[in-house]
Amino acid sequence: MNKRRRALLLLPLLLVASQGLADGHDWQPLLTEADFASWTNAGESVADFRLEGDEVIGQPIGNNPKNGFLCSPRDYRDFELRFSFRIQPTSINSGVQFRSEIKDNGVVAGPQLEMDVLDPADMSFFMRYIADYAVRLTDNPWRLQLWPAGGVYGEAVGTGWIYPGVAGGDRRRFAEAGERLTRSTDWNELRLLAEGDRVRTWLNGEQRVDYEHPPTNRPGKLCLQVHGGEYDNPSDYEIRWRRLEIRVFD
Repeated sequence: MNKRRRALLLLPLLLVASQGLADGHDWQPLLTEADFASWTNAGESVADFRLEGDEVIGQPIGNNPKNGFLCSPRDYRDFELRFSFRIQPTSINSGVQFRSEIKDNGVVAGPQLEMDVLDPADMSFFMRYIADYAVRLTDNPWRLQLWPAGGVYGEAVGTGWIYPGVAGGDRRRFAEAGERLTRSTDWNELRLLAEGDRVRTWLNGEQRVDYEHPPTNRPGKLCLQVHGGEYDNPSDYEIRWRRLEIRVFD
């Protein structure tokens, strides 16, 4: 067999190998009406979650200082998750925990895929122009991250931001790209691919992170977050996840 023909025969195999685990697995709804009741309402504050068609709606209940979560009944390690989200008003943020655990005190700990769509019109002058410099004077320079949608934060694990943060990434460039990609008042699309130590995310079709972080390479829950806060009228605040779909590799 000549070298050219051998190369042509091997090409499909090489393409499959280069695409990793994502091929050959079917997409499934992450949760349906039939299994919605098996998900656990966790966290240090209680939030309200309900299912309407292919959308999950999360809202705070009263003025809750701590975060509330809706957590999967099973653990996931290697998987791909995709969904659209919308947050109203844009001044609040949310996220999806993955590879996370529910501790005895109700705290949900693990990496969080960040959802934040803050509109520049809702940002104070301090937040927009000064806070990024001020935070560098503290002992935790990763505490603040502007335009973080698609980034990964270490919720209750002591790392602060994982990416951009302890696993790499340039926070300023990350923020600039996030501002360009984020649709503040519309639906945004997020995709998360977790394979062993490697984690990748995409926001509205553009890659946001690609990092390796062995400490968080373990099976854990998927949890939808309602962020704690002081809400004057909690019914005015809501997070919507639409068409949550997953394919599992482990």
